[in-house]
Amino acid sequence: MRHIGQAGKIFTLSAVASVLVLTGCGSTPKTQSKPVVVEPTPIETTQVEDNVTPEHKLLEAKKVWERTRNKEQRDTLLLQAADLYLQNQQPVLAQQVLYEVKEDGISGVNQSYYSLLVTKAYAGMPDASAEELLAMLDGVTGTGETAFQKAELQTQLFTQQGNLAAAANSVLKTNLTDDEKVQQVWQWITSIPASSLDSVGSTYPDLSPFITLRELTEENASSPEKLAKSLQQFKQVYRGHVLENALPENVIEATQLTDAGANDIAVLLPLSGRLARTGQVVKNGIMAAYYTDVEKRQDEHLLPRLRFIDTNEVDTQHLLSEIGDTKFIIGPLLKDTVERLIPSLPLGVNVLALNRPDELPDNASAKGLATGSSNPAIADDALASGTGLAGDDTQNELHSLGLPTSLNYYGLAPEDEAKQLAEFIFNKGYRAPIVIAAQSSLYQRMDDTFKKHWRILNNQENKQRANITSVSFNDSNSLREGITQALDVAQSNERINQIEYMTNDEVYNMPRSRRDIDAIVAFASPQDTELLNPIIEASLNPYDGKQVPVYATSRSMDYDSGKNQWRDLQNVHFIDMPWLMPSHSWQPLQQEVEQAWQNQNTMQKRLFAFGFDAYQLLPQLGMLNTLKYLSHEGLTGTLSLNQQGEVIRKQPQAIIRNEKVQMLSE
Repeated sequence: MRHIGQAGKIFTLSAVASVLVLTGCGSTPKTQSKPVVVEPTPIETTQVEDNVTPEHKLLEAKKVWERTRNKEQRDTLLLQAADLYLQNQQPVLAQQVLYEVKEDGISGVNQSYYSLLVTKAYAGMPDASAEELLAMLDGVTGTGETAFQKAELQTQLFTQQGNLAAAANSVLKTNLTDDEKVQQVWQWITSIPASSLDSVGSTYPDLSPFITLRELTEENASSPEKLAKSLQQFKQVYRGHVLENALPENVIEATQLTDAGANDIAVLLPLSGRLARTGQVVKNGIMAAYYTDVEKRQDEHLLPRLRFIDTNEVDTQHLLSEIGDTKFIIGPLLKDTVERLIPSLPLGVNVLALNRPDELPDNASAKGLATGSSNPAIADDALASGTGLAGDDTQNELHSLGLPTSLNYYGLAPEDEAKQLAEFIFNKGYRAPIVIAAQSSLYQRMDDTFKKHWRILNNQENKQRANITSVSFNDSNSLREGITQALDVAQSNERINQIEYMTNDEVYNMPRSRRDIDAIVAFASPQDTELLNPIIEASLNPYDGKQVPVYATSRSMDYDSGKNQWRDLQNVHFIDMPWLMPSHSWQPLQQEVEQAWQNQNTMQKRLFAFGFDAYQLLPQLGMLNTLKYLSHEGLTGTLSLNQQGEVIRKQPQAIIRNEKVQMLSE
């Protein structure tokens, strides 16, 4: 690891003094440039008296050396000078002193102190290796302030590496307050994928209580009352632990919520006119979810009353009149109806809109956005009552904003699938995809979203350019031409023809495709995707026999076309709803649906699942808004809420193999 102080050549009078002191120590033999690895002796960082400067320590070190020739005592004073430079926010001078100390050899008694100071001096610098610094910290021993500083540095370095579990484990060893430790550890623990928690708990036993707490909240996500009771038992089990008296703030908020109590629900759908069929299928999904609850509760009187309101060709005032005093609303389905109705709803209404406006506010806190307010303070008060009903003062403020108390958006936007696909492909390590998009508004929107998000992902890796090759087509001819040009097959054919012309002999060779392409992404209809996949397979001739994977979204899949479709889509990867996958967790429900509504096409199956999930989400919104790491496993995917109150839908991946759909693990 390069010491910047040596190369910087920036010296103040104090830095020059440090060099002079060490230059006067010529009778001590130099050692190798790397620190000598010796068994460290515990040593505490020295607490110096007020008004002592680094220069004082440098001068004292010089005097000690001239008087006693005691190297350990001299080096301790030099390290204290470096420590003071760091406290004074002068890392370059500290680095210079540390470099000179290292060049003269580190004695065992000072090794631990030296390692700690070097780590402090270089932690956070862009060209410093977090791995090397962490290795150096392993040699730091001691208790008290030394142990606290070591833990703080480890937390910083593990965070730089993205190792949140190790960072959380280190936070517990710092001298932060209990509340600060809990809030930071909880933030990281709830950011770790659930599938990794078992290994985290076994690797870092001190984090096990936090993992247990997370699992406890997930198990009781449907009932704040049950969560509160479970937390009392949790505190008894972990008596004396930091979590006994310092629970995470959002967990406490979750226990203060009241059960939704949605005894009257208004569902706003287009039930007549041009979109009547669409609205009816969504309604069927809602009713199926309703009767599923009947079977679970064994008592129809415990279920809410559902009222379906037709939104076709009616004005906002008519809808408000139909809604009346109802406090829970699912819908509207159409974007323009959402934009017209939401600002006019009275305070105290909880809405799960089945679409979202083009623009959502981006300057509010998580709670403020979840309630539709841009004022975080107002939002805190609104959520404190559980169902979102605030006190009189807060009600007046929210009413002046013309927004409902709780507002969330749930939709099947194609842009969301394009974004998920970009993240999935990027996380798989691909960096040079060809993106093929049909020239229609739907697929061009998906194309634009994919490329925009791809640039964001590349920027996070500090890459200046997103390496994407674009192909746009409007018919089969332009599709074939665009693919062959993008893969450089057409140019390869031209080169073969040129060689044949020049030599007047037939060249026995095959056109070669580009070797830098690592993935192909298709935004096209099911029919076009069936055409483009064979063209791609015919155009790819990699030297090493490696296939370039083709990825698509659910918009490229139609489950009504028969086996011929799957034959033409061989090896295509795609994302889609669990409800349409061959093996899912709702087989009995699927049998009942097939009996009740025969011959549903692919789109109707998706709309049915959409309605089913909307009904099941409504009573969980309070908890999902409070504990953002929670999710709901629905027919349409794994559902969670973001800071804007939008339902984020993560769909599973699948591949076509042997004319069948096969699920893929992450």
